[in-house]
Amino acid sequence: MNYSEYNSPENWIGGYYELSIEFHPCGDDQRINKALRSLDKSPFFTGLWRERTDYQQSPASLPIIIEENSVSPFYGALHISDGKLLPCCISVIRVPEESDWLDISIPLASLELFYPFNYPLTKELNPWLSQVDELLINLAETIFAQSPFDLAFVGEEITGATDQESITSDFVEKCITILPKQLQEKLQLQSNSKLLSNELKLFY
Repeated sequence: MNYSEYNSPENWIGGYYELSIEFHPCGDDQRINKALRSLDKSPFFTGLWRERTDYQQSPASLPIIIEENSVSPFYGALHISDGKLLPCCISVIRVPEESDWLDISIPLASLELFYPFNYPLTKELNPWLSQVDELLINLAETIFAQSPFDLAFVGEEITGATDQESITSDFVEKCITILPKQLQEKLQLQSNSKLLSNELKLFY
């Protein structure tokens, strides 16, 4: 993806396909910065730029300072296993007295640019989506190894859909969910699952 493609407004319109990660409770800057460092070191991620126009430049300096009740946006690119490079935005969200969130969001417009996109966005209609999911799950594992989170899930426009306190088995059955051991035991789920590293479990 060249500079013009990355910065074209047409490739950033519409909704997003997202990995949303919850760190509970809010307020632990060190925890978030460890997560950002692990993301920055991943071979499948490039960036952490402050502006879209910083594409291919040096990333933002870490650690960052996170203000109360704030959204800190960054930009990056994801290396998909089929060789494609997808733009993404990275949001650090602090919700007072609740949780901190780290969201990695791929614009649907960029997916339409690179893939035969069919709506609704299911694997049955879009087999290539499996490669995108594989990458986002890999990033969640990478982040958890350095900065354990409380909940992660993947899906279209899924940011803010639930949290570690209110998540239900019905929610898990409708999207890709990554749970640490404590939440696995709390929910006692019977859905299809796969054991990941560090006792994480993927439900799909």
